[in-house]
Amino acid sequence: MISIKDIAKELEITPSTVSRALNGKKGVSKELAARILKKCEELGYKQNALAKSLITNKTDTIGIVIPDITSRYYSFVVKGVNTCLEDHGYSLILCNANRSADIEKRCLDLLLSRRVDGILIISLTANPEELIKLSERGIPIVQIDNVITPQLPAVINDNYRGACMLFEHMVQLGCRRIGCLMGRRNTWTSKDRLRAYRDVMAAHQIEVDESLIFQIDSTPEEGYRATPKLLEHSPDAIFAINDTTAMGVLRWCMDNQVKVPEEVRLAGFDDLDIASMIHVPLTTVHQRKTSLGSSAALELLQRIKNPDAAERIITLMPSLKVRQSCGEELETPPHPFTWPRVQ
Repeated sequence: MISIKDIAKELEITPSTVSRALNGKKGVSKELAARILKKCEELGYKQNALAKSLITNKTDTIGIVIPDITSRYYSFVVKGVNTCLEDHGYSLILCNANRSADIEKRCLDLLLSRRVDGILIISLTANPEELIKLSERGIPIVQIDNVITPQLPAVINDNYRGACMLFEHMVQLGCRRIGCLMGRRNTWTSKDRLRAYRDVMAAHQIEVDESLIFQIDSTPEEGYRATPKLLEHSPDAIFAINDTTAMGVLRWCMDNQVKVPEEVRLAGFDDLDIASMIHVPLTTVHQRKTSLGSSAALELLQRIKNPDAAERIITLMPSLKVRQSCGEELETPPHPFTWPRVQ
């Protein structure tokens, strides 16, 4: 491999002069710096990123921790993050926590050992105190999607207002017994969407049947397993915490000859690309997934430049996507689902 000494020997200058030029230090004329860069290009010299980081105390690398690498939602968020970082000359290290608190901690330790300049985190399991301690060590952190602690900056979608729009739409269609497959109890998204459900039902003076509210992991597998248990309580519609969970509900209904939306209506959240492609296009809430990632990345980069900036939570507005899965094209109102279904 070509080294700084090789470049210096070719140009008959000292290695320290080459090093100063490559790291933008003073003491090297523009003409000499240009010659050094040209010679580096000719010989195919590549800077040692680790050695450079020891000098500059910067790696130009950002770490991101996500709960589930198989999730389409998180992949769109990461795409937004990566696009923004590339535009600003940063690299990205992606860590998959696999919905596990222990793995998530190991991911954070890994990113620290790699001397990343900052961390983006989408977490379902993080401990607020541990994140704050990490930040106090001088590591800029920005939360995405779920606010673990308001003491650190975050970029989120307005889950409450998005869910209010969706539940209002469902009630206007005649739904009265809306079953809810919410996510984990301690997540910001689940709390806000459940609060929206209760507020909309109260506004229409519809009593909430607590047996219709399930808290599950937000995966298609969990959605599939929870559907028959939820249907035992005779809902006329099902709200799934996200589109992938809704896909699990729809899969169970297809496997058991339950018609959507004729027998039970269905809505999701996120507006993944698949939501409009399935045989019953899914009514859902569109989240600005890629914008969420790029906004969070930009916020982190600004905090790297200005560590003393005030903490803030940036909220993006979602929008309602009306399709057909809530019976928008049906002429008759829904009736509570009767279990077991009569063939």
